[in-house]
Order: sequence, then structure tokens, then C-alpha cells
Amino acid sequence: MKRFLLSGLLIALGTVPASALTAAEYARRPKLVVVLVVDQFRADYLSRFEKKFLPAGTAAKPGGFRFLMQQGAWFPSAEYDVLQCMTCPGHAMIASGARPALNGIGTNDWFDPVTGKLVYCAEDSEFGRSPRRLLTTTFGDELKNVHEKSRVMTVALKDRSAIMLGGQRADLALWLDEAAWQWTSSKYYAEPPAWVGKFNEGLQKTPKLSFKVNTLPIAIAGTRMTLDAAKEILKREKLGRGPGTDVLGVSLSNHDMLGHQLGPNSPEMERLTLEEDRQIADFLRVLSQEMKGLQDVVIAFTADHGIPPVSEVAKNFKIDTGLFDFLPVLRKINERLDKRFGSAGDKPWVLRTRLFHFFLDQELIRKKKLARAEVEDEVKQALLAEPGVLQVFTRSEYDRGLFPPGLIGQQLKNSYIPGQSGDVVLIAKPFFMNKTGNAVTHMTGWSYDRTVPLILYGRAFKPGVYAGGLVIDLAPTLSFVLGTLPPAMNEGRVLKEALR
Repeated sequence: MKRFLLSGLLIALGTVPASALTAAEYARRPKLVVVLVVDQFRADYLSRFEKKFLPAGTAAKPGGFRFLMQQGAWFPSAEYDVLQCMTCPGHAMIASGARPALNGIGTNDWFDPVTGKLVYCAEDSEFGRSPRRLLTTTFGDELKNVHEKSRVMTVALKDRSAIMLGGQRADLALWLDEAAWQWTSSKYYAEPPAWVGKFNEGLQKTPKLSFKVNTLPIAIAGTRMTLDAAKEILKREKLGRGPGTDVLGVSLSNHDMLGHQLGPNSPEMERLTLEEDRQIADFLRVLSQEMKGLQDVVIAFTADHGIPPVSEVAKNFKIDTGLFDFLPVLRKINERLDKRFGSAGDKPWVLRTRLFHFFLDQELIRKKKLARAEVEDEVKQALLAEPGVLQVFTRSEYDRGLFPPGLIGQQLKNSYIPGQSGDVVLIAKPFFMNKTGNAVTHMTGWSYDRTVPLILYGRAFKPGVYAGGLVIDLAPTLSFVLGTLPPAMNEGRVLKEALR
């Protein structure tokens, strides 16, 4: 009797699991893993618009978001615990389970002081585009490393999304070449199958759209294009019906493209979310038909980052907000450094600012025989005097391990990459943004940028709503279900609370 009471107490305390997968259940691997990412999908979209979503349906005829929310293990407020949330780092973390400080993808692009040029996260001097700047494996790579018959295929309008989701060993990674109006890849990968050319012939007959002009009809059309391509991959490649477990990664880029123009509070973003609900429902029904049900399928749904409200909307909410214009700021910094250390001549002290990162002219600093830390600190003090600046961090502080306390310090530890991150990094106050050509942007670690939904559907997962969770937990959880090692640099944990 005492033993039973002790067992019950341990279960209540969470010391041992109330139930666990049996060995037989664990050995029954899924035949297909589908990772569905909606770019810039805020965590609160699901709860805000839930009443307008399609009915949940069944595994034979699934609905869209509501099906996943009700039939999956739903983490409404999963997080990226990093300093800056963006598309390339987000997709890299989804697939690798590693944070930027390890996986090497800190921002979408960064400045190289040696060449004086921006470096794109997926650029490759040999192949044009590749995942080689990602310094680790992904869950799909680890699957292929032990199961040679398994295949990993991805599709997105954005090349960086498809590339990072696919990892080092993707069999097919497709993205849209907007100028040529066709789905394309790079020579890093194997030659695309013949059906891709035929599929592109059909695309060529459709009206050519410009995704730089982001309107609701264009966003809806782009979402449909991406999901149509995903269906074609599923059907043509017979994913999930071969000798090994396969992976299909799909990222819907248009949500981000429209969101930058209009912000999350616009009626157009609600309408786009409801349209995505219907299109995802259609995709899931095709998936169910092709797989003869969903019993052998795992579906993971998440986002690469969120978005804050447009500055004008934030003001209406009585929130302190503003936009940075760095041209006059840089002018003041250069004048301040000239006054303190002597004229730099024709060259500026700050070679470039990009995404809140400031890159100093190290050659000039060496020529003047100055201490780098002293110059960085002068820039830091100049920035701290600007409205909207909360904190400033320098490379010298990184080298000495001088991180600020609390949330920001941990985010910096998880995100700062020496040689890639700026010599000086600005941490903006919440709701302060860089002035760009967009109405709103995301480049912080505040809750509106870092918090996203995460849903896991499949026979291994218990339907329900769960608190917590990090997005880097997705990759090791999928690896666990697949019976493989997690990615090489994995920092996440298995979401055991969601397992049956």
C-alpha cells in the first residue's frame, strides 16, 4: 500500500511520468514528418482568430489550425531565447536545435569588414546558395545519416527558409526565382527531378506576381503557390511511402512579406491568417489522402519569429515607441570619436551599421595605436545617449565575459558570434525599431518577436495545451520520435510532457 502511495506521490510531483511509450510503440516510427512554418506568425494569432477557423474535422478530413490545436500537443507560447529573431536564424534553430552562438546563423546577413560587403546567411561562393554557413547538422541530416533510404525535401518562397530547414543533406530544396518565375534550387544539391521542370511550365502560364508589392491578394496567391508545390513534392516523390522515413519542410513566406507592410493589427493580416487556415486544411487533406490517413505522419507547426505592432498603433495603445534613424546618429558618433581620438580623415570610424550592429574600422584603430575597448566604449556611451536605447554591448565586453544580468545577458550569450556580430551591439527599448522601407520590422528578443506557437501532432503526442517550451526543443523531440541522435550541436530538450 505504501508503495502505491509513494508512486502516486511521485507522479503528482512530476518525478516520474504518469505514462510512457511502450518499447513497441516507440519502435513504430512515423513514415513521414511534415514541418510547417509560417513566417512571422505571432503566438497570439491562434487564440485571436480561433473562433473564425474551420472546424477541427478528423484525421480523414482535417481542418486547418483548429485541427492541429485540438488534436496536437499545443505550446501556445514557445520561445526563441535569443537577442534577435529573424527568418534565417529562426529556420536554422527549428531544424538544428542549436542557438546562433553555436550554429553560426545570427542574423539574415552581416557585414564583413575585410571585404567591405554584406554576407548573406545562405550565400555560397561556389554554389550560389547552400547551407554551408550553418555549422551543425539538423534533425533531417541525422535521420539520413543512419537511414540512407530516408529523404528530406523542402520548399519556400525564400531561399534561406528552404535551405536552413533542409540542412546539409537535403535531397531537394526549392525556392522561387521571382525574376524567372520558376521554382529553383542550387548546384549544391542534386539535380532537381524532371517533374520540377514540368511543374514550372505550368507556373509560367500563370500571371507573374511581384512579391515586393505586398498586397493581400498577392500574399494569398503566394501561399497557394507554396502549398501547391508542397503537394506536388508529396505526390511526385511519394514521400512517406518508401522504405525509410521521409521529411517534408514547408515554409509560408508571404505572411512575413505582408506583415512587414501592414503590421499584426491590420484587418488584412487577419484575413490572410484565415485564408492560410483554409489552405493548410486543404494541404492536410491531400496529405491524409496520399498517406491513407495520418496514423503514420508527424506534423510540426511553428513560426520563425513574431512581429511588434506598427509604431503608430503602439502610440495609440499609449506605448512608448519610436523609429531609429541611424544616419544622424552615425554622424554624431564619428564626430565624437574624431574629437576624442583625432580625425579619421576621409574614412569613418564606423564602417557600417546593420540590424543594430555597428562595425568599426579596425585598421584605423590599429593605425592610431588605440585600445579597441576604449573606442568601443566611446561608441557605447554615444549610443546610450540616444532615445530608445536600453543597453549597448561591445566585443571587448564579450571577450572579458562581461554580460549584463538577466534576460538580455542570457540572450547575448546565446546569440553573439565573434567575427560576425558587430563590434558594438545596440539593444533597443521595447517597441523601438530601425527605420526601414517597411512599416514594421522584427530584430529584437522582446516577447512580441520571440514568442511563437509550437504544435506537435502524431500518435506519439498527447493532445493538450502545454506551458513553456523553446523552439530549439522541436529538433531533439523529432529526433527522439525518429529514434535517431539529435543534431550535433543540439541544445534543446525532448518535450517529454507532450509524449504519450
